[in-house]
Amino acid sequence: MLYPELELKLDETKKALHKANRDNIVEECKRYLTLLEEYRIRLYDLPSAPGDQQVNIPDRKAVREAIETTIRERNSTQVLLLSFTTVSGYEAVEIFNDRKYQGHDDWELRASGVKFHGADTLDLMTIQEAVQLASVLRREDYVARNAV
Repeated sequence: MLYPELELKLDETKKALHKANRDNIVEECKRYLTLLEEYRIRLYDLPSAPGDQQVNIPDRKAVREAIETTIRERNSTQVLLLSFTTVSGYEAVEIFNDRKYQGHDDWELRASGVKFHGADTLDLMTIQEAVQLASVLRREDYVARNAV
């Protein structure tokens, strides 16, 4: 272990992310990303960081592997976070149709909003409402998949 306390904190935060619910998963992603960034910066500051010619090979290899793992974790967590926070109107419609939201699989995106076929104006959602709801549904789906 290169930074035992920080690595323990990273492990705890990663576990919290995997146990997160739809209401706190965005915050857990952000917490994990913050710690990953701190860890990556510390790894680069080590004298055995890649490119340092005065270090023995096993130390350099361990640091390089830790950096690569940290970058992979950061990238996958960023993609996960983006999937929760950047839902388009088209994606919202796709999510509603896949889930048969409110018993309908014929949701469509219109200039006036999102609705299912044959809906009246009371059933019309603004695009912003649809995107926010789809974001919640996507988080629910992710949490449910990871709970298994």
